[in-house]
Amino acid sequence: MNTSLLTSLIALNFLQIIWFVTYKKLLNLRESLILTCFVLLQFTLAFFISYQYVTILKLPFYFFQFTFSMRRLKNWFIPSLLISFENSLILLSWIPTLDTWDILYINQQISTSTYMAFLVLFIFLQQFLLFLFIVLTNYLNTRFSFTHSIALLPKNYKFLSTIFLFFLFLSINLKQISVLSGDLSSLFYSSFIVIGYTLFIGFTILILVKYNNEKQYIALLSETHDREKKKITLSHEFRKDYKALLLSLTGYLESGDTEKTLELLRGIIDYSDSLLTPNLYKKISVIENLPIQGLLTSFLNRCLATGVQIDLQITEKLTDIDMNVVDFIRCFSILLDNAYEATEVANQPEIAINITGNTQTITVEVVNTFEEKESIPFNSLLQNNFSTKKGHQGKGLHIFLSILDNYKQSSYNISKKNNHFIAKFTILKKHVDHT
Repeated sequence: MNTSLLTSLIALNFLQIIWFVTYKKLLNLRESLILTCFVLLQFTLAFFISYQYVTILKLPFYFFQFTFSMRRLKNWFIPSLLISFENSLILLSWIPTLDTWDILYINQQISTSTYMAFLVLFIFLQQFLLFLFIVLTNYLNTRFSFTHSIALLPKNYKFLSTIFLFFLFLSINLKQISVLSGDLSSLFYSSFIVIGYTLFIGFTILILVKYNNEKQYIALLSETHDREKKKITLSHEFRKDYKALLLSLTGYLESGDTEKTLELLRGIIDYSDSLLTPNLYKKISVIENLPIQGLLTSFLNRCLATGVQIDLQITEKLTDIDMNVVDFIRCFSILLDNAYEATEVANQPEIAINITGNTQTITVEVVNTFEEKESIPFNSLLQNNFSTKKGHQGKGLHIFLSILDNYKQSSYNISKKNNHFIAKFTILKKHVDHT
């Protein structure tokens, strides 16, 4: 097979990868269309360029795919693993079809007429086999949420990603040389390196993410246990003192000392406040997404430590959001940070968080009190680099809107009412038909 036809067929493989693997999982519509343009350009030019290094037309596709994924996930290693994974799928579809057919022809085990007669059939089989592998991959990803798990990788690993890509492309070139030389053993050896290395790295990352999730879960349980233990201890102490407090209160009432009665009553209310308030940590446990649980727990600790009053309403488990979990956490975190910073200068610092939904959508709403010392045009709040706080870059809400812009079915609403700032966004659930 000449390199021009090879390049064109790989372009068709990339086309399947774009729309059946990465679209809506790692890339949005605009990014997918840009990559499609590069693939179509590669497919077309390959018919007019007979130069042996025409396969370098693949490099722009890899570069932009890596850049788009890295920018979305703020991580280098995941795009590297994606490139390795898609090449593994392509290799698995080529080995039993076109690669084997080429090697048989190069080793003169079949005639030229036979090779050409069945070449179209093997081209079709390769494309169809790749499609089957993609369907299987999507099924496994839907069932085990591999994409969401790997997206929670805690580190960037820039150096490791560079080394990984270097050896990946080296192995791919060795594989192609093996095919052109008709060496079947070298073909399987080089292909095993790519596929085996991808599987090894992929499962290692999954184990690492699972370990971090379990570690985070244990930390959440430990923190909840400590707080419950403190509350139980305080409850026992309160029960011992309760009778004495009532007797003192009765004495003040009988003597008509209203001032001391009110003072003691306020003291009782303050003392028992932590016992009478709802268990917010128990409400957070409704969420079955550990990273989001951790985000809310950390935010709740910060608010309680600084005296910010919190109202929390959660009716969704957040296990089936049709949004990259990293993007969801970034959007939610921006709203929480903005709310907390606004209450730092408010006379009555209060924040209400509502996570609700229905059969089709999930809505996250954050409401906070604020003090508006000067009138600010509302549209200014959404502009890049605008901030009402000294020393802040003012990119929060602008980034929030930029992320949501990647999800065409999402919506948001930001408003001000009676010294309350209200920000919310709505996204679809996974099982909803988008058509």
